[in-house]
Amino acid sequence: MKGVHLLKKQKFALVRNEHAFTLLEVMFALTIFTTIVFFIAPVFQIMFKNIDSEAQLQAMEWEVFGSQVKKEIRMSSRADVVSGRLVLIKNNESIFYEKYQSNLRRRVNSTGHEIILQNVFEVNFVKQNNSIKISVIDVWGKEYSLIVHSYVDWLTAI
Repeated sequence: MKGVHLLKKQKFALVRNEHAFTLLEVMFALTIFTTIVFFIAPVFQIMFKNIDSEAQLQAMEWEVFGSQVKKEIRMSSRADVVSGRLVLIKNNESIFYEKYQSNLRRRVNSTGHEIILQNVFEVNFVKQNNSIKISVIDVWGKEYSLIVHSYVDWLTAI
């Protein structure tokens, strides 16, 4: 038997076993699996609570809008409601608040396009003596309203 070498099976731990997983491979696969499961749970929570977060975002956006418009109305020398738009006169500038598609936008001297409030279904401006009432209904049907009183008497202001 020339050239034929008989291979003896060695009984040492150094021999690689190609037919099974090693403990290291199992631990690595388990680590990857637990990492994926760990990050999947929050993703599902975010997906199912998306509507609630949009409503909360709309409420926060309304608060910011309210504080900005209060400041601007109180600093205006005159305010009128014309064709469903709020027109404020401040330092010889005309500031318009108007609904544009599903947004409420602010324009100065009929130029610009600053989005003030998003997801707006309907907006109403009403001038009452020396105050402005703003009512907004969002696309989810929630109604917001705000009454802003001016420090300046618009009837006597030039």
